[in-house]
Amino acid sequence: MRMLQIHSDGFSYEAKRKALKNAEDVKEKVYKTDDSCLVNFIAAETTDAHNIQAAAKATADMIASAADEVKEEKIIVYPWVHLTENPSKPSVGLKLLKAVEKDLKERGYDVVRVPFGWYKAFEIHCKGHPLAERSKVLDISKEISKVADVDITEGEDLTALVAEEKSTSEFFIMEPGGKLTPIKDFDYSKYKELELYMQYETAKDRTAQEPPPHIELMKQLELVDYEPGSDAGNFRWPPRGLTLKKAIEERVITEMVDYGAHVLQTPLIYDYQHPSLKSYLQRFPSRQYVVRSGDREYFARFSACFGQFLLISQAHVSYKQLPLKLFEIAPSFRREQSGELAGMRRPRVFTMPDIHEIVADEEGAKEAVLRQLEFIEKIHAEFEVSYEVSFRILRSFYEENKEFVLKVVNRIGKPLMLEIFDQRYAYFIFKGEWNVVDEQKKAACLGTVQIDVENSERFNIKYVDEDGKEKYPLILHTSPSGSIERVLYGVLEHAHKQKLAGKVPHLPLWMTPVQVRLAPVDDSYIDYCIELGKTLDKYGVRYEIDDRSQTVGKKVRSAEKLWIPYICVVGAKEKDSGKLVIRRREMKDQVTMSIQELAKEIDKKTSFAPKQRLLLPNLISKQPIFSREV
Repeated sequence: MRMLQIHSDGFSYEAKRKALKNAEDVKEKVYKTDDSCLVNFIAAETTDAHNIQAAAKATADMIASAADEVKEEKIIVYPWVHLTENPSKPSVGLKLLKAVEKDLKERGYDVVRVPFGWYKAFEIHCKGHPLAERSKVLDISKEISKVADVDITEGEDLTALVAEEKSTSEFFIMEPGGKLTPIKDFDYSKYKELELYMQYETAKDRTAQEPPPHIELMKQLELVDYEPGSDAGNFRWPPRGLTLKKAIEERVITEMVDYGAHVLQTPLIYDYQHPSLKSYLQRFPSRQYVVRSGDREYFARFSACFGQFLLISQAHVSYKQLPLKLFEIAPSFRREQSGELAGMRRPRVFTMPDIHEIVADEEGAKEAVLRQLEFIEKIHAEFEVSYEVSFRILRSFYEENKEFVLKVVNRIGKPLMLEIFDQRYAYFIFKGEWNVVDEQKKAACLGTVQIDVENSERFNIKYVDEDGKEKYPLILHTSPSGSIERVLYGVLEHAHKQKLAGKVPHLPLWMTPVQVRLAPVDDSYIDYCIELGKTLDKYGVRYEIDDRSQTVGKKVRSAEKLWIPYICVVGAKEKDSGKLVIRRREMKDQVTMSIQELAKEIDKKTSFAPKQRLLLPNLISKQPIFSREV
């Protein structure tokens, strides 16, 4: 069971429509009280089915204890499945809530249980005192009497789930030049993917009914596959996929070093009880992987924020060092709900290139955004995917900085979605996202940039200004590329669209695992291919030699199945002339050139990317078959 408790000045709800076929019958769909009350948002979990009565008793004990602490007699029991990624069956959840209601009434509390199985609107008014907001976790399968209790003591730090519900937004399409059009009135005839992205974002449905096309492609190309021995949403990367993954990582690291970043590494797990982390976790309730060590529980990080913030909070920073840039390739973990998992689009484990740029003030933040747009656009162009851009901006910031927003939109150079929200429900006042839209009309964010106005105080991050005084900076959260997994999702979904359009699907040359396949016509030309490979090695070109005892036709088809960009059949003619006939996949042609000319062509096309070695033997006879069929 997971529970969020809010001590409120009044509460109301309205049951709108049934969310389940077997939703409770209700006589009154509307309820309102202006009296003080303790509102308990409760999600029953799969483990509660082990002993529903024990779970209900423990839940009622927690509610009663909290009610006594705040001297409250009126109790609201509200079913809210969104608190957990492991919900129980509806029948279990309803039994638990009814048992909690009965138990509390027998103790003399005035209890209102909100109907189960309905979509509802509600209003709540948090009191804001030190005990007004709390979250609780009960794992009945481990120990009925043991409760993990995390209190939030900062009244301003309202849980994002509740705050976002209370916040209202307006959505527009903004064009270069500043024209602002409500999303329902914009002419999408020339911007079909923008329309799909807008519909996806406003619907807020992240569930996947069918596997997206990239899943089959990533397995077919031997890049990534499911790991049946792990949790769902965790994947294994065979050598080809790992070669691609490392190529992307090194490309982003190089760009960040050129940008002036300090590259570092921080821990993967963090203490729930660390004072700076308690309130931060309320931004992402119930999404952590829990790690137990001894008698303490830790959580696996879902971004690089924790380690970087804790590190810089203990550093001595002068205004002369601002803007200060911290960068990390951060293996991250997030327990997405099972219905939302969809291959690389939304896994539970991902690799996030994460830079935090620390600036003195709002003007510095705006300047940093404009600087960062340069590398975000450059890297996304190198992915060779189409994308849609959106910005989410706090209304007060937007009204005071329209000229800045216009600069950003003009820099993007095409219409984008703009959400203006009235109440800040998270740490940012400005957030930009670069999104891929796939064939399933779903979308996923690649790069992002955010202006954070609260975490420097939360983590006690300070710098010394010109007058020798300590001040809190602002922080830009930026992923220049998005997670490596999302990048792979984007390029494979784009390749699928190419195939549907009658084009040759391919990966960007600089990240494709094997760039050249040499196919000797028989064993007598293997040594010559090895000699040719030395020239490719000199230029940092990734290559394989198909030294298997197969026909030339089978060797060529094998290379084509793996989307290898350059295929060279090597026999007596090629050895005698020193010229190779090369099949170029993307161009759909054949050209004749020397091995050095081929190496120079690839080197020129990939000059912006670091040289990544192939992470498996060059001879195919030495390679096991992991998951591909060739």
